[in-house]
Amino acid sequence: MRLFEKKETEKETSPAGKSVKELLSRHSSRKGAYSAGLVALAVVAVLVFNLIIGQLPASKMQIDLTDSKIYNITQTSKDYLSNIDKDVEIHVLADKSSVDSRIVRFLDKYVSLSKHLTLDYINPTVYPSALTTYNADSNTIVVSSKDTGRQETINISDIIGYDQMAYLTSQQYTETSFDAEGLLTSAIDGVLTDSTRKAYETTGHDETAMPMDVESRLSKVHMSVDTVNLLTDGGIPKDCDLLVINDPSKDLANDELTMLETYLAGGGQVVYCMAAKDLSLPNFEKLCADYGLNVVSGMIADTQRYYQNNPYLFFPVVDNSVDAASSITSDATLLFYASRGMTVGTPTRTTITVSPFLSTSANGIAVVDEDHRTAGTYVVGAVATEKIDDNTTAPFTAYGATSLINSQITSSFSNVENNDLFVESATVGFKDISSISISPVSLSEEYNTVTTGGLWGILFVFVIPMAVLAAGFVRWVRRRRL
Repeated sequence: MRLFEKKETEKETSPAGKSVKELLSRHSSRKGAYSAGLVALAVVAVLVFNLIIGQLPASKMQIDLTDSKIYNITQTSKDYLSNIDKDVEIHVLADKSSVDSRIVRFLDKYVSLSKHLTLDYINPTVYPSALTTYNADSNTIVVSSKDTGRQETINISDIIGYDQMAYLTSQQYTETSFDAEGLLTSAIDGVLTDSTRKAYETTGHDETAMPMDVESRLSKVHMSVDTVNLLTDGGIPKDCDLLVINDPSKDLANDELTMLETYLAGGGQVVYCMAAKDLSLPNFEKLCADYGLNVVSGMIADTQRYYQNNPYLFFPVVDNSVDAASSITSDATLLFYASRGMTVGTPTRTTITVSPFLSTSANGIAVVDEDHRTAGTYVVGAVATEKIDDNTTAPFTAYGATSLINSQITSSFSNVENNDLFVESATVGFKDISSISISPVSLSEEYNTVTTGGLWGILFVFVIPMAVLAAGFVRWVRRRRL
């Protein structure tokens, strides 16, 4: 019994006379202290990291995870803001807590792009004198510059667009667009520059008025729009910088043709979008022919660059080496429907230069009826520019289709750049105004637009499913043999 107890005692003590329990206890204590030290160090590291991160501007800490990428500011605005050299103040006349959080976040990111931009929120309920100071209503954004003494106002309600028809018919509020960047960049450009232009739309020929979104885009480049009847209003107004003729189904009177020719000869600028019908309009055709553009009979189809098996709904080929289309990439998505076509002829004056920038592929067809079809490459967008003197040019721009700015197309295909092209071609002749006109970001669901529906349809409807079925059948047969 004593021998056993002696052995037990020997096992529980160390050579230094320490018990095993004491050694384990000390080891555990050292391990616990080490772990506690690591935890404390980690906590301190996290606190220091948070303090450092907290000093960074909010714009550097926000990641745009929205489907529409409403916080992704375009390179156009970034380049523009990086070059401004005057201070601009942005005053939001509203309670910050009542402003849509998306707008608040966008403003924070936007003003971080330039040291010349400042942002503040003024609650009109607390400081009602602010409305008098800025001569503006509540729930507006006032953009001003003390260096120029000018200011512009943006209604906050205009930033997020919605489907008005859906709201009127079913009381459903469906958001369609986010236009913070376009409105802000335009307003800043407006207070820093002092150039404005006036555009007129003709009436009296059953024209179609330009869509509201196109007028909005023109207003962003500081161009106001009005209407004029050349016969009843005494001709083209003296303050007309741009004359737009959109979708006329009746011809010009002889006097009106003379007015247009005189206006262009004096340095005026005209944009003509043809009607989506095979009409004979001799005076309009003469105007085009005088500027080297011969309108062909029939409607234009393209059997190569068409959409969803409809060759009359096609994607024109872009030549962006022409100034009127210089901001459009060569692979831009432009969609035309029910277009007329033109061929390049000889202008009546040697001072006129014709520059086509939109055309069909080599598989274009001018269709009059089933028995009259003429294959070829047809121009559907061109500018004929006349040099008046060393300082003045007069561009006459003709499009084969009013569908270029048809809202049914531009709203159904949010990725098309039709409106961008129209604004660019309408302002290219004005060197004293900015052509910055940023489109609203669509909040609608976007769908892929393919240029050859027939080929892709065969691929996805037949080829890929059959390949999958064949692979599955082969695997099934192999497993059966095992």
